[in-house]
Amino acid sequence: MKRSLVAAIFMSIFLTTHPGAGEEVEGIVMKGLDPLQVAALARQGSLLIVKLKPDGKLKEIVAATLVNASPDKVWATIQDYDNYPKFMPQTTNMRIISKPAENQLITEQTIRIEIYVLKVKLAYQMLQKLEPNKKIRFTYVSGDLPGTFGGYDLVEVPGKNQTLLFYSLYSNLTKLSWPIGPIMESQPDFLTSVNVSTGSMVVKAIKEETERKLQSGK
Repeated sequence: MKRSLVAAIFMSIFLTTHPGAGEEVEGIVMKGLDPLQVAALARQGSLLIVKLKPDGKLKEIVAATLVNASPDKVWATIQDYDNYPKFMPQTTNMRIISKPAENQLITEQTIRIEIYVLKVKLAYQMLQKLEPNKKIRFTYVSGDLPGTFGGYDLVEVPGKNQTLLFYSLYSNLTKLSWPIGPIMESQPDFLTSVNVSTGSMVVKAIKEETERKLQSGK
């Protein structure tokens, strides 16, 4: 039963995937999916979807987890940029640098990552388009990782005070300098694995921070 449900979820997602305009993720498509059933799966651990282009190259990944908090609490953690260095692994700096329009932000983030034996420091700016308590789509503005984009989708679990948190990402590591960029270009599996590990890390960090704040009464 569980295997058939997983298969149905993956088929629904792939069948409803359409080419996007520009550099923006599609994220999760919940049409035809029951949030209660997806939440039941997520209680067993983080969920992961890898979307591929027709040529077999990575399109985006979607990592998901079940957060024991309402969407507004999860949203507050996602938007708590100043404190990212305290709870988001690899992040050494995160801040809002401008607000170009209503429900739009430009953020600047600095991270330190290890890709196999290589240590890299990256800094970049992203335009964040917000639909409060529902979703975010971020796209590259400047700095390292041109062509990177992603987003969040928050889905309330009916009657449970829980939220399904989906994080979508395409991190364009092929644009990094030698040797990482050429390696990612020539070994697509490496690119996929780094995106997968990043997505899983992000949803885990947000889940833990949101639940920690709730337990501490913050």
